[in-house]
Amino acid sequence: MRRPGRRLWKQGGQSATEFLVVFPMLIFLVLGVIQWGLLYQARAVLNHASLLTARAGAVHNGNKGEMKKALAAGLTPLFASEASMTGFATARAKAFTEISVANLASIDVLNPTAQAFSDFGQVRLDGAAGGDREIPNDTLNFRNPTPGTASGISVQDANILHVRVSYCYRLIVPVVGRMIHAAVNALPLSHTLQANGMSDPFSVGDGPLVDSCTRPLVSGPRIRIQSEAVVRMQSPFYRSNL
Repeated sequence: MRRPGRRLWKQGGQSATEFLVVFPMLIFLVLGVIQWGLLYQARAVLNHASLLTARAGAVHNGNKGEMKKALAAGLTPLFASEASMTGFATARAKAFTEISVANLASIDVLNPTAQAFSDFGQVRLDGAAGGDREIPNDTLNFRNPTPGTASGISVQDANILHVRVSYCYRLIVPVVGRMIHAAVNALPLSHTLQANGMSDPFSVGDGPLVDSCTRPLVSGPRIRIQSEAVVRMQSPFYRSNL
C-alpha cells in the first residue's frame, strides 16, 4: 500500500522542475517588455526632439549648431533622474555631450537641396562675405510657383525644411539589451528594416543599424533610431548651412 505523502512529494518535485524550466523564460519575457517599452519611449522623445530641431533650423537659417542645441533640449528627458533644476541641468549637459562630443546623433537636411539653390539661390541680403547664397523667404505668396529645372519644386516648397534626426540609443536592460543589439547587428545591412509607418514603429531606417553607433569609448550596446520633422522656414536658408 502506497503512502499518500509519497505521491504528494512526487507532485511537488515535478512542479519545482517545471518552475525551474519556465522561470528563466518568464524573466526574459519581462525584461524584454521593459526594454521594448523604453525603446518606444525613446522613439517618442526623439519625435518631439526632431520637431524642436526643425523649428530651431527654421528660425536660424538652417544653422546646425542651433539645431544641435534644440536636439539636446529635446533629448534631455532621456537622461533626467532628479526632479530639480540641478537634475535638469545635469540631464541637459549629458544630452549635449552625447550629441556634440560623442557624436551619437546626426542631423540630415533632406530639404532644401543643392538643386533648389541652383534654381532659386540668390546672394544673401545681409551682405555676408564669401559669396554665400540663400533661398528667399519673403513674399512667398507673390512669387512664381513654377517648379525649378534642377530641383523640380517651387520656391515655396524649397522653403519647407525637412530634417532627419538619427540617434544611437543605449539599450540599458541587462542581458536583453545585448541580445537585441546582437540580433539587430546580425541583420543584413540592406533594406531589411525601413521607416514605413506602423510597420516600423521604432523607425530604425535602412543601412547600417549598429556599426555607426559602435564607439570604442562609449559604454553599452546601442542601436540607431530615427525620426523626421517638416516645418516651414521662418528665415532664408543659407547655402553654407546645407
